[in-house]
Amino acid sequence: MLACNRMHHAPSQPLPARAADCHMHVFGPFARFPLAAERAYTVPEALLAEHEKMKRIAGLERTVLVQASGHGSDNRAMLAALAQLGARGRAVAVVEPGAPRSEMESLHAAGVRGLRLNLQTVPGRYAGDAGQWLAKFEALVAPLGWHLQLFCAADLLAELEPLLEKSQTTIVIDHMGLPDAAAGIGQPGFQAVLRLLRAPNFWVKVAGADRVSRSTGRLRDAIPFMRALAAAAPERLVWGSDWPNIGFHARKTVHDDTILPFRDLDAGELLDVLIEAVPDARTRQAILADNPQRLYGFPPA
Repeated sequence: MLACNRMHHAPSQPLPARAADCHMHVFGPFARFPLAAERAYTVPEALLAEHEKMKRIAGLERTVLVQASGHGSDNRAMLAALAQLGARGRAVAVVEPGAPRSEMESLHAAGVRGLRLNLQTVPGRYAGDAGQWLAKFEALVAPLGWHLQLFCAADLLAELEPLLEKSQTTIVIDHMGLPDAAAGIGQPGFQAVLRLLRAPNFWVKVAGADRVSRSTGRLRDAIPFMRALAAAAPERLVWGSDWPNIGFHARKTVHDDTILPFRDLDAGELLDVLIEAVPDARTRQAILADNPQRLYGFPPA
């Protein structure tokens, strides 16, 4: 079972040249790259060729692969896809906290430009004080000038704010900080995101509109959050499809092979949510093309 049994449509307006999908995952092929033993879900294969089809329909040119928790710290599937993309690709890896410098340099040579610290999907993976994990991974990215991509729940993000605001590392906050659309933009976690965006080393991915609106079931309910972010720091936002849109799960380690289906989302509709939230074409060009160029170091066109 692949991630291809869905229909994608072109967005209502053409995308700028060099537009990038800055948040997507690949899974497999499992004969070469099996899922990690410790994981929160078992999903079908999702191969780069299917994402490339989606990109052509939507008008996207560049790709940022993000290592999915389902593959743990085994980056081989992601790196194989990255090699296929060449200059059109960059990546965000997951490594063990004691990763040697040689591994980091090898990842950099392959096109990796950040590490992901996922405090959300498998909570036990990074047990204890979240601040210590931040410090460990900041130390890993600093010598290479990479960013640290932080994925955690909104309430934890609010708790971490005092530590984060002292950071000198470039930090990219996943999925708008995972606010709940039903609670409005005034909720503490999202307000923490807006405050952090005052500092030039903080970025946000305007990805996961479906995650933000999970409690309401309406993608457009993510628009107020996207508008608030665009008003705060349009020069430090990037967009992502979150393809292949992993199904919602219990965030507990699974011990069987029951398949969690991917969610049926149309990339064109996700882009139309961005277009409605950010009607100014120049600002959308920044979010879709110019900002990814700076953050991920894509080669000049």
